[in-house]
Amino acid sequence: MTSLPRQLGVVGLGLMGGALARAVRAVDPAVRVVAVEPRDEVRTQALAEGVVQVATATPGPELGGCDLAVLCMPVAIIEAMLGPVSRLLPDGAVLTDVGGAKEALVRRAAAEVRPGVAFVGAHPMFGGHGGYLGSAAAAERWKGGSVAICTDGDPAATERVAGLHAALGATVVRCTAAEHDAAVAMVSHLPYLVASALSVAAARAGPLARALAGPGLRDTTRLAAFPFAIPGGAARRTAHLPAAAARLQEHLAALVQVITASPETARTALEQARTAREELF
Repeated sequence: MTSLPRQLGVVGLGLMGGALARAVRAVDPAVRVVAVEPRDEVRTQALAEGVVQVATATPGPELGGCDLAVLCMPVAIIEAMLGPVSRLLPDGAVLTDVGGAKEALVRRAAAEVRPGVAFVGAHPMFGGHGGYLGSAAAAERWKGGSVAICTDGDPAATERVAGLHAALGATVVRCTAAEHDAAVAMVSHLPYLVASALSVAAARAGPLARALAGPGLRDTTRLAAFPFAIPGGAARRTAHLPAAAARLQEHLAALVQVITASPETARTALEQARTAREELF
């Protein structure tokens, strides 16, 4: 497969790293996967399953043969790994990631990724709960999903990363890091904060509210169940949240105002909202 690397480095075998390694091997078993994962039990299972061919606890010289490496950790750890991992890769290699915030990361990569290695920011928009040892880290996770690929860097390197994700069955969406962060602030980071705020407000509304909470609230607050490191770490790194929150406040205030104005006004506004959701999904 010309769009896949001969040897792929996967740094972090959690949900996304595990699914990525499985997806690559499913598409082309000839690809050699070199994994970095601190947990002994995950390394042992990944090697036993043949999902990876080399597994080390920390980044080391084993990454020296990788022509492409992917940092599959929370954004804070990705930031810390940019320099150390890039220094282990050969000249001409491409380093990429799966983090949910891109502007600050792309700027940091420009300063810390060593010359001779290109960095391309990427963000698969199909995260979730779980890890390598669960069923969520399946090869099929990439099929039909969307992956944002940042176009701020070297065009040839950008196409190599785009080719990787496309070969695994994902839809590639090219954008700048700033465009990515502005859009994801609205469709990912803000929903996480709204779900978190609603969870706190509902929990503090009293025992009757808690007793009557049902599937609607559970579905609406689903994102608040995620551990902080991934959604929270990404959300706090985007400068676009205030603008996204202001847009939401504008629409929420308008709905609160019209809901009691008249049945016709309320129906029109909420039918428009239903249509908007159908356009999204």
